[in-house]
Amino acid sequence: MNNISRKKKHFLTHKKAKIRIDHLWPRYLLIILLSFSLSFLLSYKLYQGGKITGFLLRIAELESINSEIDQSMREKVLQIQMESKSYDKLSQELKVVRQENIELKEDVLFYEKIVGKRPK
Repeated sequence: MNNISRKKKHFLTHKKAKIRIDHLWPRYLLIILLSFSLSFLLSYKLYQGGKITGFLLRIAELESINSEIDQSMREKVLQIQMESKSYDKLSQELKVVRQENIELKEDVLFYEKIVGKRPK
């Protein structure tokens, strides 16, 4: 009896498991590639890849147009501010010149009263 149990132990522990990988890995690789390609195609169709790409390109185009318009608007605002400052400065100078003109007219009237009116 002892002899039989030794044979069983030897039979169970002595043999090594044989794993055949020579024919299985190409199949697994093919299955993986096929599943990736099918999932890509399915997601492309499901999310309408062509339309979304066109939509994203249109968004990028509109953003560039928007930035150009924004830049143009900033330039126009700067130009308007500069013109406003120059207008304010000219307005102040005009007030000063008018005040000087009024003072000179008063001086002329004063001297005309003293000397008398000159004939034209």
